Amino acid sequence: MPRTRILHISDTHLGKRQYGSDIRREDFAKAFEQAIEVAVERDVDAVIHTGDLFDDPVPSLPTVMRAADALKPLEEHGIPFYGIVGNHERKNDEQWLDLLRRTSAAARLGKEPTMVGEVALYGIDAVRPSVWDNIDLELEEPPAEAAWTILCMHELLTPLVHGMGRVYPASEVIDRAGIDLDGLALGDLHQPASSVVDGTDVWYASATERGGKDQEETGVVQLLDIDNSGIHRRQIELETRPFAVFEIAFGEDDGATHARDVLERHDLEGAVAKIELSGERAAVTANEVTQMAREAGAAVVSVDDNRGRVDLDVESIEAMSLQGLDGAIEEKLADEDFSTVALDVDQQVRKADELDTNVNRVADTFAESLRDAQREAFDDAGPEETPEGVESLEVDE
Repeated sequence: MPRTRILHISDTHLGKRQYGSDIRREDFAKAFEQAIEVAVERDVDAVIHTGDLFDDPVPSLPTVMRAADALKPLEEHGIPFYGIVGNHERKNDEQWLDLLRRTSAAARLGKEPTMVGEVALYGIDAVRPSVWDNIDLELEEPPAEAAWTILCMHELLTPLVHGMGRVYPASEVIDRAGIDLDGLALGDLHQPASSVVDGTDVWYASATERGGKDQEETGVVQLLDIDNSGIHRRQIELETRPFAVFEIAFGEDDGATHARDVLERHDLEGAVAKIELSGERAAVTANEVTQMAREAGAAVVSVDDNRGRVDLDVESIEAMSLQGLDGAIEEKLADEDFSTVALDVDQQVRKADELDTNVNRVADTFAESLRDAQREAFDDAGPEETPEGVESLEVDE
């Protein structure tokens, strides 16, 4: 088969104002634009994006327009952009990726094959944890001309990810896909990682920009060269803003001079300075440290002031104190004229052993209780008892 070249990018988080900074929002946009430049320069056959194109399910109009403009070079060079929806940008109705598709700038992958050369691409959007066990992950069979199959997803999967919330076995995904998968291209983990699971290459692209102080391996994209010998990945670094992550530990007599001494040990010119203040409370404030870092050349400064904090041993808190809190709440509720429905909601939230974690089901249950209470209240009231101009309330489904 002839070589097929694909650029895999992920987790661009366009519109993210990290640390409340417009500078960082611009950084995320520029990193995405850099990735598109790599695609054009390397003459790829397609770009795949494995989720979280946007940082928010309701990005601003300028953010959406910036994304569309960034994709124009791909359209001009005949390079398709294929994506899936991540958990950050996921909406309940039409997705922003669909809007970009209408501008011919992007297309959305699905469970049917999309052919790029002799490579069949598939995509499954980020799955809500509440439906994972029952959702259909089965893919359509690839056409006869497909020599390779790659599924794009936005999930945290073992054995590549551990201890990061809800994770699923990659082997389960491969089995439930129902076809022979050669590659599993992933997003959601903001650092590169790879493994081989049940004979399938599994990898994370990483994020194009650094989303947190611990994400030291971000700012990369993956270039895939696919030929008869297999799927070959090459990591390409993007030029991103440097981070300076450090701690200033204060003793009892330390102040501004000590803070400046520590700042001078770090190269802050044009950097994002992520600083933790620890130790004893001192005369210098977090705002003053922020200003010092800016004067030292930092473009963006975020300071966490943890001085003087006391670590509580939660297990040592006596159960009686918790019971006392519940008693105080119930005493206060007794003084108020709350309806039976309101009190029932309070009991459900505070005392239910296993409150359903599905928000929609909980809302439906409470809404039904409210409707029943309304019917009962208005049925009991005769015409002369119902205030003039008052109508029964309807709860939207």
